[in-house]
Amino acid sequence: MLRIQASVRPQIFGSRVLSGVSVAVIGAGLAGLRTASELSRAGYEVTVFEGLSVVGGSAAGSFRDGFSLDGTLPLVRSSDRALISWIEQSELSASLLPPRACIDSQIHRGEIGPIDTSTLSDLAKIPGVTTWDKKRLLRLPRLMARYRAQLDPDRPELAANLDYRSARDFATLYLGKSVWDYWVSPETTSQYASDEMELSRVAFLLSRMTSREGKVALGVMRQGLWQLAERAASRLNVVHDLWADEVTERGDGGYQVHCSFATEDGETHAQKRPRAIDVDAVVVATSPEAAGEIAGPVLVPAERDYFARYRGGPSMSLVLALSAPLAHYAKFVRVPKAEASTIECYLSECGAADGRAPDGKGLVMIRANERFASANSSAADDVVEKSLLASFSRFHPEVRDRVLFTRLRRTQTGNPNFHVGAYRELARLARVQEDRGAAGRRIYFAGDYLIGPGPNQVVSSGMRAAAALRAHFEG
Repeated sequence: MLRIQASVRPQIFGSRVLSGVSVAVIGAGLAGLRTASELSRAGYEVTVFEGLSVVGGSAAGSFRDGFSLDGTLPLVRSSDRALISWIEQSELSASLLPPRACIDSQIHRGEIGPIDTSTLSDLAKIPGVTTWDKKRLLRLPRLMARYRAQLDPDRPELAANLDYRSARDFATLYLGKSVWDYWVSPETTSQYASDEMELSRVAFLLSRMTSREGKVALGVMRQGLWQLAERAASRLNVVHDLWADEVTERGDGGYQVHCSFATEDGETHAQKRPRAIDVDAVVVATSPEAAGEIAGPVLVPAERDYFARYRGGPSMSLVLALSAPLAHYAKFVRVPKAEASTIECYLSECGAADGRAPDGKGLVMIRANERFASANSSAADDVVEKSLLASFSRFHPEVRDRVLFTRLRRTQTGNPNFHVGAYRELARLARVQEDRGAAGRRIYFAGDYLIGPGPNQVVSSGMRAAAALRAHFEG
């Protein structure tokens, strides 16, 4: 059985001390912490179970020699309302905001240049877009107007009726192949990190609506996003050294989180199993693979089928700490498929006194593309590092003499999958869960697989789960 390690404070066993509504949040990633923070602020008794010694999930990070080693790109856009609002509530605005300016860039024939995709005239200037396809871009506003009523970033399943065509087919048909190759493909894959041949057109439409229509500023947070997770966790009851095995329903309508202690070698023993922890509601904020195992006993067949079929994609990122910056400004660079590189995108920063790298130093975060990550899922870490560093050196030959240390981060199923059909599956899942909620079930889910990749979407999913739970108890 898949298990999540967590610890416990003695007082949560036995009878409930307080008379309020008790909630178990399983998983202390950004989604779980945002859910827990919102519910705790509203007066609920919240206990968060986390299986690792750190919080933040995919965004977990740490400092090393003054460098912030992040688990996810620390980019923020002016349209990221959910993330910015949480930062402001956490009283970390002075540390994380305002973000440092970041230049949106792209590689074309080995040369790095700035791009702007805010307007049609800006799109037409992207290197590689042909003259004929520049004219076809005039169709884009009409297409967006046609579909906008079905596009809600907080409820992407509402666009299920549009989920019958890939982003590649859609862009190539209406906008032209060069627009796909040099704008839509690098734009969407840099956000969704998915197989570009399978990615749904809904992903592109949502991306365009939320990130690019109108002037949307791109910036880099002054400190790591993992510090937001740690601040949130410090204000919550996050417990460790206990395995949350599964959730079952009590006869009175409540729930039990069944747990077992873990020994130092990670093995569990049935005779050490404590009593189940009684709660009024549960939020499962783990990966979908883990969610299906943990919540299995309280799910209906349609939900079990969804979680059993779900498969996330592999991810690889490499952080380089440099003795000197590559440039005296931050830039986010996309790498189109035509460049025949193993890299999908990267963020290059210069150090600052109050920044994520020491003053005078440099910091780079490289993300491998889906093709490379899939092909090298079983390769040794040093092989992956050498391949990514070699690819990066094509664009920045000077980097090899500046590397102080590196950190590779990889997962087998860490990327959410938004292939053609994924939004229809989300719509079916949402209908089933709404039906179960109307019948009185108080099990909720949060995570990037329900809404979209990126910190803002993950935070939004946590808010959505908290809102659904509060609607049940507060009406």
